[in-house]
Amino acid sequence: MIKFKLNKEEELFIKLVKIGEDLKVACDNLRQLFVGVLNNEEDTVNSNIVKIKTVTERIAMSREETLSIIYGGAFLPDFKEAIVMLTQALYQTSAAIKDAARAISSRKPAEKCLINLRESILSYLSTIDEASERLEDMLSKLSNDINEALKVGKEIQMLERSGDELKDMLISRLYSMEKDIDLITILQMRDVIFFLDDILDFMEDATLSIEVLYATLKS
Repeated sequence: MIKFKLNKEEELFIKLVKIGEDLKVACDNLRQLFVGVLNNEEDTVNSNIVKIKTVTERIAMSREETLSIIYGGAFLPDFKEAIVMLTQALYQTSAAIKDAARAISSRKPAEKCLINLRESILSYLSTIDEASERLEDMLSKLSNDINEALKVGKEIQMLERSGDELKDMLISRLYSMEKDIDLITILQMRDVIFFLDDILDFMEDATLSIEVLYATLKS
């Protein structure tokens, strides 16, 4: 069977799509982990911690392979810079997912806190899941239709703004409980909320990299 060798640009976009697919899986694992914490299901928590670690390690390897392609190929400097920015934003997204997983699973937060924040946290995670779907879609469109990729990027930016509103509400509700729950839980859940916010922030950074890439290709 004859196999045709991919050119460097095609290989690059395939790697980026693979990272997007893995980020979608990691976000799904994160949601399942949080459900396990909220429902006191230790096996669910532990299994998803392992899954997230595996996926994030795979993303780190894909990042190195992508950077190797971009630095080893004859790409224009502006194109190279935009792709490096995009790859870094995707990698930081995976790191924030892992940080959120570690923060929520490091100890059992106060039950009252989990009960009061449950619905808002689940809404936040749904927003992150939706953004990860859009991110995967954006990356899949990148090689064929960058204009469509830009449109999907705008949807991610809107979801990030919705996430900011949820973050502010969660922080306010968390601090309103400071007299009723232990300080360690307050600090733990604050970190959890900020790490969730980081996930959406880095996804937004990825969309901004696409805008830079578009400007590069137009010039």
